[in-house]
Amino acid sequence: MNGLIAEIESNVRGCFAILSFREDWRRHFDMTTRGVARSFLGVVLALPAFVFTAFSVNHLVAENPTLVMAEATIPVAEIAMIWARFWLVFPIMAAIAVIALNTRHRYSSWLVTHNWMVFTLIHIQALLWAIYMAGLISASGLLSIMSFYLMARFLVHWRVAVVSLGLPFGLSIAAAGIPLAADLIVRGLLA
Repeated sequence: MNGLIAEIESNVRGCFAILSFREDWRRHFDMTTRGVARSFLGVVLALPAFVFTAFSVNHLVAENPTLVMAEATIPVAEIAMIWARFWLVFPIMAAIAVIALNTRHRYSSWLVTHNWMVFTLIHIQALLWAIYMAGLISASGLLSIMSFYLMARFLVHWRVAVVSLGLPFGLSIAAAGIPLAADLIVRGLLA
């Protein structure tokens, strides 16, 4: 168990090293085939935080009908599809992208850093929702923070694409859009 905790801590430290533009960020991640497989531990380990966040969204919608439209409620099927997007749709789309961008040799780096960054982002988002659920911030205050969070999330994915793929500025922006494209695909399947 201590080995697992140390591994998670190292990967989360790596995420913050990426975001703070530290050159030694790679030392925190295992970019081997084993590391790619282990990066999918986030599927299981982040699930409680993800479910808490989804139920918190539904609570906010139910408690604030004048602030948030009822359509913002997240049905269980959509929760499952969002989860699938994180861990199934992105790897497939990323594989296609690295082939198109001729960066196949960097696929494992991108996948590992993306998976652990999503793990980290899910927990940051759950923390923000926990502050709301504890009554420490109003619904409108949380929605303002979440608007900023959603914009910042794109910049985080851009930073991950820059460091893991080694692409120029413009191409890395396109690569950072892949999680957003995966969102659109999943939403299209649900419509």
